Amino acid sequence: MSDVQQSEVIKILTDILDELKIGYAIGGSIASSIYGTPRFTQDADISVQPFSSVAERFYEMLKDSFYISKEAMYQAISSHSSFNVIHFETAFKIDIFTVNTDFERLLLTRSKKNKIEESINKAFSLVSPEDIILLKLKWYKQSDCVSERQWSDVQGVLAVQKERLDFDYLKNWAKKLELNELLQKVMANLDLH
Repeated sequence: MSDVQQSEVIKILTDILDELKIGYAIGGSIASSIYGTPRFTQDADISVQPFSSVAERFYEMLKDSFYISKEAMYQAISSHSSFNVIHFETAFKIDIFTVNTDFERLLLTRSKKNKIEESINKAFSLVSPEDIILLKLKWYKQSDCVSERQWSDVQGVLAVQKERLDFDYLKNWAKKLELNELLQKVMANLDLH
């Protein structure tokens, strides 16, 4: 599946989020590829604000283009967890995370508008470079520090964005999220202090 096809599928979903006024931010390897080293991805991660008041409309607008479990969606909304949708035509999967913590809410407000594919005339909301580093470090830690892809993504974003990063924000939230040691390690590997 090409980057253009992926972007077109993401546009279908984010157009619905925009229409329903559900705040979102694209994270995962899509954001880390935009800010760092590009790599192939088989799915997308999108954080969304809670949307129980428009959940039924969201479901109705999506169900013709995507496989979506209504039960899983409502469960994710009530438990502040995630569910996924799968585009029928391409089988492209999008994981949707409902935000709950202070950090998750902050990453929505700090999101940056960015194009993810030149041929698609839309600026998407992407998690900020600092927040994708923190999210990737969190996922790396949750994998018992064995996911080379997550570690490589963090290094790529740090290396490419080092002149533009808010290191005070990054270090502050790394401490709060108990990721400080990992951040120090990756910064030392890249000779960033």
